[in-house]
Amino acid sequence: MYRLLIDTCVWLDIAKDHRLHSLIAVLERLVETNTISLLVPQTVVNEFQRNKTRVTQDSCRSLASVFKRVKAAVKDFGDPVDKDAV
Repeated sequence: MYRLLIDTCVWLDIAKDHRLHSLIAVLERLVETNTISLLVPQTVVNEFQRNKTRVTQDSCRSLASVFKRVKAAVKDFGDPVDKDAV
């Protein structure tokens, strides 16, 4: 079994970026199969808790920005008949 220590900044980056959420599923599976164990010092837990609200807000702003760009692209380039449905 491998032991894995991930620093707080990496956990926060994973939480912030929705594209990395599949990595959490992989880590969960590796833990469930006893392939790895996660070493999580109390300092990492404390730092994550302290920054969780900020990261959540940043993630929400990021996703909102993506949706605004998609909406603008549909408006500018979408088929006029299907724009409202999209």
